[in-house]
Amino acid sequence: MKRWIVYLLILAAVSFEGAYSFTGTDVAKLAPVEVVWLEERDGVLYLQTDTKDFGTGTDVQSALADMKASASGTVFLDTADFLLIKEGNESLIEQMYAILRPTCMLCVAAQMPDMEAVAEFLTAHEPNVTLRQFQNGKMTLPILQEIEGRFTLLA
Repeated sequence: MKRWIVYLLILAAVSFEGAYSFTGTDVAKLAPVEVVWLEERDGVLYLQTDTKDFGTGTDVQSALADMKASASGTVFLDTADFLLIKEGNESLIEQMYAILRPTCMLCVAAQMPDMEAVAEFLTAHEPNVTLRQFQNGKMTLPILQEIEGRFTLLA
């Protein structure tokens, strides 16, 4: 009789596992992001990545949802190393705390640069402020300047 109970428990466990099996993420469909651009224009928030994915919304969460809905792959912001914010939109950074890693580096720019070119530049010339530092009160953000296709980072 004890054997039947054990068999029934095993059968129930296997059935439960089959009903709630884990579905992984296809790595080939991931779109790893290195640079994220964030700005607000006329009450609309714009979020764009160096992988050419973009989204719009009333806040970061809705812009991110819009981006993910229209992306050709799975947008993976956990790999983002840099967050660029349009000058004057620094208050939006607070909405990024839950989305990006605390070690993501920040800088401001007057306008959105060529995202692929700026990814290369920022990898070689890293900004000195991280999301965590900004959250903890280090308020001076470096300024990214682009003049005739050349970048400079002003501390």
